[in-house]
Amino acid sequence: MPSEQFEFAVEDNPTTYPEAGTAETWKVLMVDDDPDIHSVTRLALAGLEHAGRPLELHSAESAEQAGEMLRHTLYAVALVDVVMESDEAGLDLVRYIRETLGESRTRLIVRTGQPGLAPAWDTVRDYDINGYEEKSFQTATRLKTAVLTALRSFEQICALEKANQRIAAHTEGLRDILDALSDMARNHDLPVAEQRMLSELSRLVVGGQSSVMVQGGSAIVVDGGSDPEHLEVIAASGEFDLANRVGVSALPRSATELMTRCLRERCDWRDSTYYCTYSESATGAPRLFLVNVEAAEREVDRELIQLFCRNASLARDAIALNVDLERSQEDIVLLVSEAIEARSMETGNHVRRVGEYSQLIAQRLGIPEEESKVLRLASPLHDLGKIAIADAILKKPGRLTDEERTEMEKHPEIGAAILSGYERPILQAAKLISLQHQEKWDGTGYPYGLAGDDIHIFAQITAIADVFDAVSCKRCYKPAWSLDRCFAFLKEQRGRHFSPRVVDAFFEAVDDILAVRERLKD
Repeated sequence: MPSEQFEFAVEDNPTTYPEAGTAETWKVLMVDDDPDIHSVTRLALAGLEHAGRPLELHSAESAEQAGEMLRHTLYAVALVDVVMESDEAGLDLVRYIRETLGESRTRLIVRTGQPGLAPAWDTVRDYDINGYEEKSFQTATRLKTAVLTALRSFEQICALEKANQRIAAHTEGLRDILDALSDMARNHDLPVAEQRMLSELSRLVVGGQSSVMVQGGSAIVVDGGSDPEHLEVIAASGEFDLANRVGVSALPRSATELMTRCLRERCDWRDSTYYCTYSESATGAPRLFLVNVEAAEREVDRELIQLFCRNASLARDAIALNVDLERSQEDIVLLVSEAIEARSMETGNHVRRVGEYSQLIAQRLGIPEEESKVLRLASPLHDLGKIAIADAILKKPGRLTDEERTEMEKHPEIGAAILSGYERPILQAAKLISLQHQEKWDGTGYPYGLAGDDIHIFAQITAIADVFDAVSCKRCYKPAWSLDRCFAFLKEQRGRHFSPRVVDAFFEAVDDILAVRERLKD
């Protein structure tokens, strides 16, 4: 017999099982009902290593025992005899591993001493195995070659699985970051959105496992001047969370020293504890992102952090500009509305109160927040058409004549005409409100005699907000009513002047409405 041919020598205690393995070993399962096969296999594989990790050999003397072991442990390789409890016990085990357990990573090498019961071609064709060996021809070299090849395959499969998991985590994390950017653009809540993006980035750079913040690694974004003392904390997490409340002074000295170097050199730096990346806003203000160095060990993670910082910075600048534009638009709307009210001898705060009352009522009606905000900004323009009404009519302290009332009742259509042709959502809403806010639920209003829900909900809401403020405040032509009288009037007009559900929503929000009335009193 050649020197490398298997010599089946009996070992003492052949069924003694090794202790549980560690991540530094390759677990290999030997499944055979012949104790001598276990002995000679251990002898042949003694000292075999792959990638600096030794083998850890486990033994099972039946397919049933092997199945139980495989349920609880991931093995890199399993050497499976065919004939054990039955002529096909080994093949049944292969099917159990692949189909019942759903384990596709373990490399399966079938060994048989009776090839007639499991012909090589039929077995390889019909079963998901990775090797076929006849015991009578297997040598130590053949066995080691087969096992080493299987280990390499198992290692590659596990690496590919981890890569796929990381790709999935990156995809999910990027989606969440984009959602955060969308939230920032939609809600203009920069601190909340940036804190969310920071959290998602921290989770993303550790491959979708527990957040780097939870694991003790932390991150911080800062913005502002040329040295840490003048930096403004935008968002912080983990061990740096205190910086959200007290600023940069809450950071460890080593962190501020690294940031100082980043600011001075205008480039990324890292030390044994932290990684800091440098970027600039559209105005040239420096921005830094600091993260525990473990989260930036790989080049792909550093590139991801840099990409995030650049785009978050651009998004923040763009959204901040948009916020300024919207605030300017709101200021212009209020300025025009107050000018109109001044001509009517009304106070400027009237239109502000109507806007806020309208938003509060809309919220009680379940109108989405963004639409409620549009209503708040649009409702102050409800009387825009009065700009074309003569002062003699507009400022008349007494009752209007029929001719004067006819002229006054033109103001809804005049306002709508002025606002026509504009596509901005606020101005579109203002056009509807201007045109319909004098309509009544029972159809007795003007200019078209609309009734019920033919009147747009924005106009229904603005109508009660406008009337409540008008009767509850002093005017040049009348004193202010008491709140009890105001409330009784609104309830009396439920289903007549006003929509029943809008009246109900008004009273649900009445405490908040009265708080606004006090805050914006004349």
